[in-house]
Formats: sequence, structure tokens, C-alpha cells
Amino acid sequence: MLRYHTAISSLRHCVLSRQHGIRTLSKLPAALQCQSRHSEPASYTKELLQKVDTQFEDKYKTVFRSKSRQQLVRAATVLWLCSFEVLVRHNQQLLKTSRKLLGRRLHEKLLQTTVYGQFVIGQKKETVKPIIADYLASGVGPILYYALEEDKSSHSKLGNDPFYASSVKSFKEAIDITSDAANKTGYIAVKPTALCSPNLWIRLTQVILSNTKSADFDSYHKSSDLIADSKSLAAEELEELEKLVKRGEEIIEYAASAGVKVMIDAEQTYFQPAIQRILGVEMMSRFNRESVNVLVTYQTYLKSAFENVDRDMEYCKREGIKFGARIVRGAYLDQERQLAQSNKYEDPTNPTFEATTRMYEKTAAHILNRISEWKDGDIEVMFGTHNEGTLRQLFTLLSESNPPLSSVCFGQLYGMCDHITFHLGELGIPVYKSMPYGPVDIMTSYLGRRAIENRGVLDKVKKERQLLNKEIRRRVWR
Repeated sequence: MLRYHTAISSLRHCVLSRQHGIRTLSKLPAALQCQSRHSEPASYTKELLQKVDTQFEDKYKTVFRSKSRQQLVRAATVLWLCSFEVLVRHNQQLLKTSRKLLGRRLHEKLLQTTVYGQFVIGQKKETVKPIIADYLASGVGPILYYALEEDKSSHSKLGNDPFYASSVKSFKEAIDITSDAANKTGYIAVKPTALCSPNLWIRLTQVILSNTKSADFDSYHKSSDLIADSKSLAAEELEELEKLVKRGEEIIEYAASAGVKVMIDAEQTYFQPAIQRILGVEMMSRFNRESVNVLVTYQTYLKSAFENVDRDMEYCKREGIKFGARIVRGAYLDQERQLAQSNKYEDPTNPTFEATTRMYEKTAAHILNRISEWKDGDIEVMFGTHNEGTLRQLFTLLSESNPPLSSVCFGQLYGMCDHITFHLGELGIPVYKSMPYGPVDIMTSYLGRRAIENRGVLDKVKKERQLLNKEIRRRVWR
């Protein structure tokens, strides 16, 4: 993460012109001018944290200054529309109707000026790279995400090698874009269902859970060896497992050589145990020996979240592996509950929003309390959250533990909570935007699923809409 500060410091010299609808500053404010690395804070000191406006409302003129009036209006409108449950729940039907009535070109144009333009960074590297540079100039780093995934229902067979080969190629392109635009820093997110059949992930999870116990560190954390020795899988499944591991290694090796880190995305519970072991901890054991190159995503809407994090931290500590984690609330809550109810097994999710908040904060506190046990650079955690109450709790914990800036960073989704992201970036606190990109046709399905999965979050951005409207009125009447 130290390279991230160096990249931002160098980019703060840049004078960026108006490109792709983003209004940039001809002269950066003093708070964003390049500083020497020695003058930047090395840790989360109380002095640094006292500068944070924990209500995230007084600095709205500063954080929105790089936005054009058109962008502000679009953001306020789209976030307002996303607050209507009926629109979010039936978004796929509405999108299909729009495509049918307007035709492909007008339909895509409509999306580009509304929801696609709000939540997706762009389609091609020529348009993506300048936007990343603009964000870096404001102290915000990239998590580039090419939204590829193979839906469970799309292929009944195990092998779809052309799709997976295309996925690897696309992830490598995302690595190149990130490395070039962010001066060999930043992250990419990898969707595990883009690398092998969902049906294989289900089979691998079944084998892991039937042959191991969570308390058995060695067998639980060396799952690919266990699976290879298992007689539960057919020869074809073992062959596909070998291909999966090679694809993961190829992506991570390529990213490490380009100075980019890989975040392994989380999926549903019928995939996740295998993902967490094979693409998560096992890849950390291979690629996190010298530095953190792989981060595993943990979803705290799960009752098992604290146990999962504690177990993996303990294993990495014992084995001399550098630990990388992204802590999020999670995106599949409703689906998990429906599956548990229909299949009559115990619901794996926390019962309420408040219970998930408590799990998130308990897990975060555990990580921050243990950071002092690790050497600087041996642990890296990203707290992905849009919840202001949780952020306030995190800042309190940080003021008590004073970890290095290189160990803790924050993240939000592109198109949401800019009033949080840009404020933290302005202060020099490491913060990132998850930036989906890709063609409109691919991203339409992605946006639809993410809208349903995150409608609880979308419904809680009332404050952001108020700040956007306040800034719009200020510009109109100034």
C-alpha cells in the first residue's frame, strides 16, 4: 500500500483537462499537492483522525468540486430511483422492455446517461484510464472489476474452456489498465465463477465440508491436496480443478509482476468454502510470502464471519503467510435466506441489519486489536463499507491501535458515497473505489443483479442525495 501513496503523490502534480464528462481542476488545492513521503503520516495517528469529519456533511462542496452539474444531477436522480423497491426488484423486466421498445442503440444510450454511467466506469481502456487518473489525483485508488461471471444456470456441463480463457485474458487486461493508470499500484477484483463452472464450485465445497472440520487447520487450509486425494470426485472434475488452480495462479502471477494486487471476490455459501480455501488461503500461501499480493473477501452478514477471519488469520500467522483481507457486509443476503427456507436448513445469515453491523464491527475490532502482533507489511485489510456509523466505530478503533497506513484502507463502490470517499482521500487516508467496467450488454445483467443484492444499501443513501441536491442548488443560485 506504500506504493499507492507514492503514486498519488506523483499524480498530484498533474494538471488534468476536461475528459469524458469529468470536470477536473486546473490547479489542485493545497491539501492535494504533492508531498514528500516523509511528510505524510505513517500511521493512523490521533492528529490525523481528528481531521475526519465523522458526520461526512460539512465538506460536501470540497468533495463534489470535481463533478460537473450534469454528473451531480445524474447521481441525485439515479440514487433517488434506486430508493424505490418496486423499480429495483423488477429492474430486469424494465430493462428488457426498454430494449424492446427503444432498440439496442437507444437503449444503450439511455443506460449510459443514467444507471450505467453512474455505476460503471466505462467500456474501453481508452476511457477508463483517464478516469482512474482523475480519482488518483483526488487521493482515491482503483479496484478495477471486469464484471465477468458464469451464472449457475448458464452451463450444465463442467467445462467451458473458451469462456474461462476469455476471462483470464480480460482480467489480465484489467491488470494492465490498473498498472498503467495507477503507476503499478491498485487492485483488481476477480469473480471466482468466471474461472470455473459454478457446478464445480458446488462439488468442491461439498467435498471440503464433508471431509474436514474447521478446527483441523492442516486439512481445512490445504483443501486442494485433500480434494486431489479424495475419491469423491470424478476424473473430469479433478481435471477441471487443476485447470482452475492454473488459471488463478496465472492471474495472480501476472498481477504481481505488474505491481497490482488481486482481491478474490466472495460468492454464495454453496460456493464460498471452496473459493475461500482454493483461491483464497491457498493462493495467499503461495503468493503472500514476500508481500501481500492476494486478499480474501469476508462477508459479515454470515454468522460464521468472525470464525472464518479468526481461523484464517491464525493459520497465516502460524505458517508465516502475510494476511490480506477485505471485510464487507455481503451481497447475497436475500438469496441465502430464500435458499435456507426452501431447502429447510439453518439460515447462515445474521437475522437483522443490526446483527450484521455488530458482526462487522466485532470482526474489525478483532483484526485491529491483533495488528500489533504482525510486522509492518505482513497484514493488509480493506474495510469496504458505506455505513457512516460503522466508519465512526472504525475510526475510534484506529485511534486506539494506531496501525500503519500501509495495513488498513477503506473502500466504497463507484457511484456511491463520494462524500465519504473523497473526504478520506483528501486527508491522505488510503481509500479506494470499486470500479466496474465493460460493455453495456454484459454490464446490464451485472447492474441488475447488483441492484437487487444491494438494494438495502441503495435505500440508505438518503443523506448522499440530500448533499447532492444541496450542491446542485448552491451552483444554480450562486
